[in-house]
Amino acid sequence: MRIPYRRMMEALRFLLLFVTCTLLSYGIITLLSDKLLPSNPYDEPRGNAVKVVKLVNSPETQDLDGYLTRLQLFYVTGE
Repeated sequence: MRIPYRRMMEALRFLLLFVTCTLLSYGIITLLSDKLLPSNPYDEPRGNAVKVVKLVNSPETQDLDGYLTRLQLFYVTGE
């Protein structure tokens, strides 16, 4: 069984067109994400930012019950 030359060329042309369109789409999406998304999302906020978490840096032993209830709440609700 022979595959005609014309059919092989159509398949090759389709493959090249597919790869070209895929690379072009990837390039456009990468360019847009670089322009729209911040470069470092974990940078220090500017303006009127409010600190959400208060870290406790004390040498005393801390109450683990509060942490355990918060962890259980996280597992139950996913928040």
